[in-house]
Amino acid sequence: MLDKLISIAGNPNGAISKKLNEIKKHSINETDISDHLETLFVESLNVQPKLILELGVRDGDSTFVLERVAKLWGSEFVSVDIEDCSKASTYRRWLFVQKDDIEFSKEFESWCKDRNIYPKIDVLFVDTSHLFEHTVKEIDSWFPFLSDRAKVFFHDTNLKDNYFRKDGSIMLGWDNKRGVIKALEKYFNKPFDEETNFVAFINGWLIKHYSCCTGFTILEKIDSTIFNSSCTV
Repeated sequence: MLDKLISIAGNPNGAISKKLNEIKKHSINETDISDHLETLFVESLNVQPKLILELGVRDGDSTFVLERVAKLWGSEFVSVDIEDCSKASTYRRWLFVQKDDIEFSKEFESWCKDRNIYPKIDVLFVDTSHLFEHTVKEIDSWFPFLSDRAKVFFHDTNLKDNYFRKDGSIMLGWDNKRGVIKALEKYFNKPFDEETNFVAFINGWLIKHYSCCTGFTILEKIDSTIFNSSCTV
């Protein structure tokens, strides 16, 4: 994968490291996702995405990272938010949609067709309301559009009144009654301990969960005939 990326980027020694360094610098600004921005970059980069869909822009931290992935691969990049975040990126292949993402999902296929975009999502990033019912609807609405090699990123999967960053600092959070992780439990029909780092293989998905900060969970499509057990690390 790295050789292919180097040939695309045209810069054998600096294309990836330059953008990674930009992300490291951006991560100095401590937020509830800053601990996970490098992970988001590396994990997304490995997918070689043709289409990236970001649900929830907010302050643009995830946009900053995914934009750099998109630039390296020449990906189509679409962001959705109920607020006006139309200035979050200047990437020429970035499109912003100001709308509830559940409503947008109903027109997504025709919307893509009108713009000559193949409606199969390789990287899906979810960081919206953090409410259980809404997250369940997002899974139901967007998972049918995932490609066979897709990765899905859920932020705030360990959201509590207080949360700890990697450096040990404590910040005020919000108790959302386990909204996001509970929606994933419903989808996989399996309980998860979001306060512990874990890796699991369930129903064709590789699940990697990072408990620090407000939690970050990655789903990757895997051949279920090869992996059908789970483990905790």
